[in-house]
Amino acid sequence: MAQRLDRSDHTLTGSRLTGYPNGYPYRTLVLWISILALIWLTLSSPWSAGWNACGAMIVVGLALVATVVATRRVRARREATHHLLSAVDAALSSLPADLKRNTPLVLVIGDTSGTLGYVFGEDLVRITDAAIWVRGDDPVRLAHLADALKRWREGQGPDALAYLLAADHATGAVTLQAGLRRWRSAIGEASRAIGYPLPVCVAIYARAMDRTADESPWFGVSGAQPLQFDNLPALIARRLAQYIRVASPGIQHERQSRAYRAARLDAVTRWASETVLPALADTQRGMPPLQTVAFGVTAIDGLPAADSLSGEFVAKLTALPLSPAQGAVISQARQKQTYCPLPEALIRGIPLQPVRRALPRALAHAFGWLAVYFCAAAAASAWQNRALVERVMSDMSRYKTIAPARDAARVDALNAVKRDRDELERYASVGVPPRLGLGFYRGASLLPSVGELIAGYQPPAPAPAMIELDSMSLFRSGSAVLNPGSNGVLVSSLDLIKAHANKRVLIAGHTDSVGNPASNLKLSEARAASVRDWLADASGIALTHFAIQGYGDTRPKALNDTEAGRAANRRVEITLVPECRDTERVSPDSKSRNNGSSTTQGQTACSIE
Repeated sequence: MAQRLDRSDHTLTGSRLTGYPNGYPYRTLVLWISILALIWLTLSSPWSAGWNACGAMIVVGLALVATVVATRRVRARREATHHLLSAVDAALSSLPADLKRNTPLVLVIGDTSGTLGYVFGEDLVRITDAAIWVRGDDPVRLAHLADALKRWREGQGPDALAYLLAADHATGAVTLQAGLRRWRSAIGEASRAIGYPLPVCVAIYARAMDRTADESPWFGVSGAQPLQFDNLPALIARRLAQYIRVASPGIQHERQSRAYRAARLDAVTRWASETVLPALADTQRGMPPLQTVAFGVTAIDGLPAADSLSGEFVAKLTALPLSPAQGAVISQARQKQTYCPLPEALIRGIPLQPVRRALPRALAHAFGWLAVYFCAAAAASAWQNRALVERVMSDMSRYKTIAPARDAARVDALNAVKRDRDELERYASVGVPPRLGLGFYRGASLLPSVGELIAGYQPPAPAPAMIELDSMSLFRSGSAVLNPGSNGVLVSSLDLIKAHANKRVLIAGHTDSVGNPASNLKLSEARAASVRDWLADASGIALTHFAIQGYGDTRPKALNDTEAGRAANRRVEITLVPECRDTERVSPDSKSRNNGSSTTQGQTACSIE
């Protein structure tokens, strides 16, 4: 005897439906993925700080959106299935606790105004010896219902889905195909929601008998593997033939009724094989095929509908009358009260579904994302180590290619190499950062080469502090005009000035003690000016970069008593002086004079005399 459960007879309070622990933790997984992404951006990312900040904001934003979407889906699922789960819980509250896992649970779908109404009436759940039958009216909510039942059974989802179809209710081909496609899509979504393809049982009801006749059994095939639709009509036809043969030999009416019923059921089977089953197995929309593992037909009380699709097909195929006894009439009231049995015999051949708990699957996904994180971190570490090695090698190569004469460029390149050395030494003393670690770090092998290169640097020889030119090779006696052949003597000085363009030039003229001291002073200054003008014109350096000074005979280099001493005193001295600027105010109390230089607090103000 089937146990019925009415919509309004049972309600459930308490914690039984507050939440099932076997639901897939989407929000927890989203949080885990977000944490891994943020850790990667913080420790392993090769991008700049600005890009990492932007990436972190994107990750947080996507995590919030995904959490909101998952929360809304959870609420929608609870709202859509709460009343059904309450009914199922209430129905099984007085039964053994393990019954819900040992008894098959079947989702039942079909035409709400037709077959489901005959089978369930106003009930949501029916419990028989064969299975727990849960009614699914809405294709949109079928996925929510299947997922909720899987949670309710602690990881064991529905064992099968029964699609009940009254053959005599289908009067329009377009309407029938539209309904089949709608349920086909809903079954696919439900299969994705529970994580496995739902085994489908297609049960066809055909009006082909009177209540006075014996009860019609189910004629069909069921098993664990999907059915081959081409063989169904032949298989069911053999069972129908056997059904006729076992009729009571002495009761002619029973044999005639069974033969009529078998002929109609055989024709309805052929109609379903050509019309219903191909539509359910359609894969043109990119959906996987349904796992149709059971199919059956049975006869119910009532007259066949001549205007139905199956009725037209049967009439065209068999030319059978509407009833086995011509003129037999069944009232519309009796037809509305038709009893439709549940396909229990078909369900018995479908094996129970194993328990598929969400926690192991979620843990596997979490470990999978952790593996993705390590792969991404390793890839970023390898890329950054390669960039580090290329940068250090490039800095070393650039330093080596610069000629020693270009000391300023060499010093700049050497400073870059020193920064590389400091970075490598810091990694050696403090530890390699995660973005370079994970076994890919190769900077330790570069440190000795970098240190050796830095230690091998030799600064260029310092420029001579002063160049001394013989006045007699530049000027005639008593003249401040350069001799025509003096250019060769001044070229060496010109090269020195160009090589140190950042230094100022002091040109000082000297004479011997022969003659008037005042005349010697003017002559020495005029000679210094002539040398300055030539150097400024030849080098293109502004005159303000030069300073001249005439000393006459006041600073002899040797005694003027001999000709050799007087020749040594006749000279022009070119001195390179670093350009110093007085950036602070010189205190009168702290100023002291020492050969034309003055000192300030903390700095030196240089002048050329």
